[in-house]
Amino acid sequence: MKNLTDKQSRIYKFIVAWQREEGYPPTQAEIRHNLEFRNINTVRGHLVLIEKKGYIHLNPGKARGIQLVRPPAQAFRQHEESIPLRGTIAAGVPIWAEENIGEYLPIPPAFFGGGELFALNVSGDSMIGAGIRNGDIAVIRKQDCVDDGEIAAVLIEQEATLKRVYSSPGLLVLKAENPAFEELRYTKGEIETILILGRYQGIIRTRNNRWVS
Repeated sequence: MKNLTDKQSRIYKFIVAWQREEGYPPTQAEIRHNLEFRNINTVRGHLVLIEKKGYIHLNPGKARGIQLVRPPAQAFRQHEESIPLRGTIAAGVPIWAEENIGEYLPIPPAFFGGGELFALNVSGDSMIGAGIRNGDIAVIRKQDCVDDGEIAAVLIEQEATLKRVYSSPGLLVLKAENPAFEELRYTKGEIETILILGRYQGIIRTRNNRWVS
């Protein structure tokens, strides 16, 4: 069975909690209201996908036609033992990190030190000196600042890149680990457009799109 996305997990957890407290499942309208979705069709779409992944069974025509299939502990444990893959990050010229919330890596976060982790596909070779190669998967711990010299995922005017970060009053420097790439320098006015997405924790080496140890 496939893992749930973040939004699907929120809905599933809400259904489980409601069932436990009330003794019956919530309606789609109650899900929409409590989780603040814009419309009922969004909720319905997520429920269909959750059903396809084997967590619930939907009974059409019934107001409370949501039946739990998978034991809740098993569903939540899968997220605790996996890392979400959220798109691509550049190890070179900054590129947009588009979010792909439908895939999870079957690796326990504790393997990379724990915390709120996410992963990004690496594109480019500006960080090859740090052992980060084109095609690797970088694991990032979500945080909004890092120490000088640490590698971080950085968002620059809606574009993301992986670089070593150095900061001082009025200056931010992003350095590559490849002499073929120039460092990126940002002064006081420009720093406001820079956002640290998280600290680099390590990589998952890939081959032909499959995990390798």
